[in-house]
Amino acid sequence: MKTIRINIEKWFEKQDKGWRALSLERQRRYTLCLFLVYLLLTVAVIVKVCYDMAKSDNRLVIEHIDKPAGKKESRGLQLDTLSTKLKEKIYERK
Repeated sequence: MKTIRINIEKWFEKQDKGWRALSLERQRRYTLCLFLVYLLLTVAVIVKVCYDMAKSDNRLVIEHIDKPAGKKESRGLQLDTLSTKLKEKIYERK
């Protein structure tokens, strides 16, 4: 685990040295490009959400919940498992 952390720190230091080696104009240009990509993605997500909301019919359907087919209720399965586990001998004081 220590070697992974050391390798990651070395990689970050290498990237930082490369970034600092760039001129300020180039750093500004890269930062501006990254910000514009972020802004474009944000606008695309907002437009997509607005489109989906306008397209939907905004109706909420409430129906009765049916029990799954094929399952049979038995009295043994309805017991609270927590209370049955606590009543077992291995959990009692000696």
